Amino acid sequence: MDAGPLARQGLSKWQILGFGQLVMPMAVIGLPIAVYIPAFYSGTLGLDLAMVGIILTLARLSDVVTDPIVGMLSDRTHTRWGRRRPWIVVGVFVMMLSSVMLFMPPEHVTNLYLFSWIAAIYLGYTLIEIPYGAWGAELSHDYDERNRITGSRNIFLLIGLLLAISVPIIAAGMATGAEEANKGAATREAMSVLGWITAGMLPVCLFFLFRSVREPEVSSSTEVNFFKGMRIVMRNGPLRIVLIATLVGALAGSINVGVAIFFFEHVAELGKGSSVLIFVLFLAGVFGSPFWVRIGSAIGKHRGIGVAGFSSLAAFAFVPVVIYVVKPVYPDAVLPAMLLITLIQGFTMGASPILGQSILADVCDLDMIKSGEQRTAFLFSFLAMVKKIFEAIGIGIALPVLAWSGFDPKAATNSDFSLFVLTAMYCLVPLTLWIISTTVIWQYPITHARQVRLRAGLDKRLARKLAASQTETIVRP
Repeated sequence: MDAGPLARQGLSKWQILGFGQLVMPMAVIGLPIAVYIPAFYSGTLGLDLAMVGIILTLARLSDVVTDPIVGMLSDRTHTRWGRRRPWIVVGVFVMMLSSVMLFMPPEHVTNLYLFSWIAAIYLGYTLIEIPYGAWGAELSHDYDERNRITGSRNIFLLIGLLLAISVPIIAAGMATGAEEANKGAATREAMSVLGWITAGMLPVCLFFLFRSVREPEVSSSTEVNFFKGMRIVMRNGPLRIVLIATLVGALAGSINVGVAIFFFEHVAELGKGSSVLIFVLFLAGVFGSPFWVRIGSAIGKHRGIGVAGFSSLAAFAFVPVVIYVVKPVYPDAVLPAMLLITLIQGFTMGASPILGQSILADVCDLDMIKSGEQRTAFLFSFLAMVKKIFEAIGIGIALPVLAWSGFDPKAATNSDFSLFVLTAMYCLVPLTLWIISTTVIWQYPITHARQVRLRAGLDKRLARKLAASQTETIVRP
């Protein structure tokens, strides 16, 4: 069976946009989970900070089981609606329910309540994210068009993030009482609105996805058992490079994002300006995304990620200078300085998700040559599983370390030592890890020319298998 006309003929601009827009509601809820949930459940709702960190870690680790299962089942699902669509539909309903429960909790919450609904929302993410990512990788065989597909997704992702950050900014701006103002962005009102927005947008975006793009037909392939498949994965050199860069980067990002709000409020002392910084970060990302799509095509995807990564890190390295040199002398200059750093980081932030997802699609071609099975969702789920493990480890390290240092998110002042630890968790530790991650991905070997050769070889193999199966059908009595 052929790989499908969409993968052969190319996609229209509207098909690419229609496919990409599903990530908007996922971003609307994804940002608060990473940034606001720790502050909301510990600061606003009063749960223990260290316990919140442990709960988030345990809930995230539940994906270690669900990710590969969903990936393998999605690859081997055969229905009249396709392989990916049924899983995405189930995931949408799970996420709608869990987003309402997580962001609109009762007056008194428990650790079990937080764990149950954060685990449920991660399950919904998996049911959508893994089949959806695999579907995107299968839409095109073209090196450059894969960049445009992932670029569309990233732009809609950033639009969703802008929406997610706008609600807390508006809520903080409307806060009148001193007690509400001190809660910053993590108020009940702001979280409630985000929950309802997510629940309302998901079915609408799902409808537009299904109306815009159909799944490519499945190529003929041979199923490989799990253990043999894992051996093939670990012998895939390009995938190992992507894997190492991803896990180190995920650890860095989780540590950084998990303490970002605390850093902005207690170290940089930006007040409501912290939400403005996050807004500027994502707005700059929207404008930067098309640039990195073109750069990835011009100099190679891995080189594009490297250029963006080192540029961002050069700017981020000035954060300690702002805090320990500028702030004591010119405290009013902290916000403008952080805005400049954030603009550079925001403009470069799209390179990794856009070009990284496109790289993974290329790696799937190599895996199919080695394994003989079209198992795109399994590879996406494997990488997602590893990424989530290290994201869980990151938040599981950052928040307990903060608690150990004596940091109290509800206190007006904290010790110099705890504030230094907070600065290290926000900047110094992630900076070191991101340097390692960017250096590793720079060694990625699949160039545009090599991907074209891989795809041509794979297409010839599929054509031979198709011809052989047709001949067998004709001669069979």
